Amino acid sequence: MKKLAIAAAILVVVFGALIILSGVYADRILDPFVRSALEQNKPMNHRIEYKKISINLFKGFIKIKDVKMTPVPELNKDENIWMEMTVSTIRLTDFNIRKMLFDKALSIGDIDILQPEVIVHLPLNPPEEIIDSVQGDRADRAKKQALKSISLERILISGGSFKLVRNDVILASSPAINFTTEDISIIKNNQDDPIGYTYGKMRLSLSDISLYSESGLYDMSVDGFTANKSDSTIVLQGFRMIPKYDKKEFSGKLEFQSDRIDLFIDEVKLARIGIEQLIAGGPLRISAIKLDSVNADIFRDKNLPVDINRFPLFYNESFLKLSLPIFLDTVMITNSKLLYNELSEGKTTAGEIILSDFNLSTYALSNQVLDSTIVHEMRLFVNAKVMGEGPMNIELALPLEGNLRDFRCTGSVGAMQLFPVNGMLEPMLNMIFKGGKLNRMTFDFTANDNVSKGWMEFLYQDLDVVVLGKEPGKEKGFVSFMANTVTMSNNPAPGKDLKTVEIGTERDKNKGLIGYIWRTIQSGMVRTIIPTNKYEIKSKSAETKVKKDNQKKKTKEKNKKAR
Repeated sequence: MKKLAIAAAILVVVFGALIILSGVYADRILDPFVRSALEQNKPMNHRIEYKKISINLFKGFIKIKDVKMTPVPELNKDENIWMEMTVSTIRLTDFNIRKMLFDKALSIGDIDILQPEVIVHLPLNPPEEIIDSVQGDRADRAKKQALKSISLERILISGGSFKLVRNDVILASSPAINFTTEDISIIKNNQDDPIGYTYGKMRLSLSDISLYSESGLYDMSVDGFTANKSDSTIVLQGFRMIPKYDKKEFSGKLEFQSDRIDLFIDEVKLARIGIEQLIAGGPLRISAIKLDSVNADIFRDKNLPVDINRFPLFYNESFLKLSLPIFLDTVMITNSKLLYNELSEGKTTAGEIILSDFNLSTYALSNQVLDSTIVHEMRLFVNAKVMGEGPMNIELALPLEGNLRDFRCTGSVGAMQLFPVNGMLEPMLNMIFKGGKLNRMTFDFTANDNVSKGWMEFLYQDLDVVVLGKEPGKEKGFVSFMANTVTMSNNPAPGKDLKTVEIGTERDKNKGLIGYIWRTIQSGMVRTIIPTNKYEIKSKSAETKVKKDNQKKKTKEKNKKAR
């Protein structure tokens, strides 16, 4: 009995010694296994290497030091996204070695990735099938997996830095990364099936992001970027685009006329983004894109020459040119302020127009136009206060099929003083409103790539016109007197009907859509003021009656021919 007890004690000591030795030398035992697994499994054709691995089997704790992730040599860097990543320490907790060795199931509590330095390189010539190649790579790698399943509670990334690079140019950089994802489960169905995976909460945030300005004329930054899987949102906070030079210096850097934009956006939010559908080969669906508190100061120096080889696209054309198939339910700009100031040729002071309380919305946009009875168009609804006074409402309908430059614009401006808009009227008309009040302006016109045509009702009272001389700010006294004598000081004039005019202008194809719309509206203001009946529409009801009579006449003629 005594010998049996001694033998049992020896066995316990030996078994204990083996456990202690396995605990002490576990890293040496598992290191070749881990390195072999990493050699066989290269995520997106990237090699993962490390300097040292330490394992404590009693606490279920693994520490990996000096980890590097680099692309494999055969990867075509000009056509694929690739990464460089270095991590000082990766810690794995609650590691279960028995499940890994006997059940081929890797079970981990947390993975803590400390102080990573991540550089993502964008390809110079990305092929259209890049998503398909990623999916194929994922399927190929599934056949080589040494483990049947992987489960872990959380992955945490903290500290470190992030850079987005293309052709050795840093497009974006952030000194701080924070990433969390929870409840990850990766399961291999069989030898040939790809891996299926699920995960719960996921959140990525970057802060103090610096952005690259291609022109070199701006400092661009974002205070914060957040992507959240729980509600499928991406939020950018505090976007800034600040010119490096004042207006005069900025103009000196330009060869041709261009806008100098000083821009701040408090928040940009993309809600309910369908990333998984995009990866599966479908279009990108976004429930809403909302820009809140946009503050833009836009300046143009017209002393510079116009680039006659530049032909700006309309907004609908730019949208249709997006290479990514996209469906947008809602796009909104809210609580914003836009200032446009323009220095006309020969002038020393810029004229300006301010749109405060600016809001814009559009709905149901897609660059995938399908054959159907639905009219595919980009319909923009804008409301704002002109110069902080006149309530403005505009609806702009731009087609997404057919002739993309055939559009319609309708709108109105409510009561306001007229003199605040002098800054924008003077350069083109060489006159200003010294006094007068706008009661209401209503307009409706259609346009194409060449001309615009429509009607306007411009109701005002007590108009006082000043005609300017060649010298800036100098009035022509007698001419101004004559102008006030012959122009209509009130519309409608006392005892007369309201004057409604035809509006329209020829398009300058080197200039954008907004300028085209503004010149059309301006034509109606001038034609209302001047004492001529050339552009006057006697009455809209009479005009409608004439159209109906002409239509009846055409119908009768068709019926006669049919007989």
